[in-house]
Formats: sequence, C-alpha cells, structure tokens
Amino acid sequence: MNIRILVGVALAFLSGWLLWQGLSAVMMITSRGSPLSDALLQPPTSLVRIVAACLVLLGALVAVAQRPGGAWLAAIGTVLFALLPIMMAATGTASRLWADEAVVSVVLIALTAALCVIKRRKA
Repeated sequence: MNIRILVGVALAFLSGWLLWQGLSAVMMITSRGSPLSDALLQPPTSLVRIVAACLVLLGALVAVAQRPGGAWLAAIGTVLFALLPIMMAATGTASRLWADEAVVSVVLIALTAALCVIKRRKA
C-alpha cells in the first residue's frame, strides 16, 4: 500500500465524518418540525457542508481506486469546505461556532495537497 492510498483513506474517513455531521444536523432540525428547505438553506451552510463533504469523499474514493481525477475532485470539495468558515465569519457568527471548521479546513487542505502532489501508480 502506497502513501497516496493511505492519504486517500484518511481523506475519505474525515470527509465521511464531516458528511455525517452535516446530515445529522439537518435530520435534527427536520425532526423538530422545520421543513427540509429551511434546514438546508437557512443559512446555506448546511448545504455547503454536505455538498463539499460529498465531493471530498467521492474524490478520495476515486483516488484510492487509483483512477485519474480524484485529487482534483477532492480539491474542489476542499475549497468549498474552506469557504464555509469564511462565510460564517462574514455573517458575524461567533468564532466558537466556526473555529472547528477552520481547523478541519486546514487538515483537509493538507491532505488534499498531498493527494495532488503524490503521483498515482500506473496500473
């Protein structure tokens, strides 16, 4: 097993965890009687988080499968996720609410950069 596969697996686990967090928050909001549109779009951070985590997860799985394009797909999701704490800070949200996303964004950026730099093996 090479380093690229290990980085892809780590990225897949992290993005899967982020996806679960986003989905569980939406499920909690809808279980309290709010419509799905409100849970996703009021504010749109839930939707951005879910879409970004899906893209990173899909890109990581493609990279683990040693197929081309996985790193760049994960990079698109990482950029979207990195925009999340910026959007939250710009709307005036308390820093304790977006600080975790900022730290996770740094980790995602590091793993995605490693995925983009390490060459995949030819099959």
